[in-house]
Amino acid sequence: MKDKKPLVSLWILMYNNSSDLKETVDSVLMQDYDEIEVIFSDDGSAKLDKEAVEKEAARVREKYSEVRVYFNPENMGTVAHINSVVDRSKGKYFVSCCPGDRFHSPDTVRRIVERMEKKHSLMLTTRRNDIYPDRISVKPPAITGVALRFAPRLLCDYMLRKRNLISGCCTFTAKELFERYGKYDTDYRLLEDYPYVVDLLRNGARIDFMNLVTIDHSIGGVSTGKIHPLIWKDIVCMRKKLLKDPHGLMKKTVRFLEETSKETD
Repeated sequence: MKDKKPLVSLWILMYNNSSDLKETVDSVLMQDYDEIEVIFSDDGSAKLDKEAVEKEAARVREKYSEVRVYFNPENMGTVAHINSVVDRSKGKYFVSCCPGDRFHSPDTVRRIVERMEKKHSLMLTTRRNDIYPDRISVKPPAITGVALRFAPRLLCDYMLRKRNLISGCCTFTAKELFERYGKYDTDYRLLEDYPYVVDLLRNGARIDFMNLVTIDHSIGGVSTGKIHPLIWKDIVCMRKKLLKDPHGLMKKTVRFLEETSKETD
């Protein structure tokens, strides 16, 4: 008798966007992995076609038996919203996407699960196609995987001084990650992945990398382009928190945090 496949909780996280939901659901329905519960969760949108969401959920129910839809009565912010979905999830592994984003190929979820099972990964980050009107850009650079394996602390410092290389849209987690390290910090409103990953890296946690494009990511959310004011507020909060507890950071990174914190005071 074959071992039962682990259950995946597949989240479709929505905020003021149901027009792009169909193409996301199309990519969910083409997956060749069958042990999936699908959770549609909206974060208190003022503009959302609930009938369209229910219609897409009905399509998913034709393939997967466990499908749930949640409409939060008020906007919680990304961090609290995702924490609430974590609490509602039954799966061993959590895979998420947003309307407009698509799983890159029919074997995407299966390959994520196979990798996480093989490597006993609590967090797996991959690559994505950033879809612009005139081009496609593959991110992050493949060297990110080398850095995660051989120099994770250096990568952590680079991400604090330069830019985040581990995107939440193509990073997948195990339920055990949150049981071991806690959920996302609700001192932040929109920025869940960046501070969490930084803390994991500076505390010596292992983040696995697979050189595989898993998500076709439509550009245009609050975390792309010009920095959203609430994202910037979260970045400032993160820097101040790190200055209070800078263990695991290089001296030049601490100096950078000190200088940039002065600029925002």
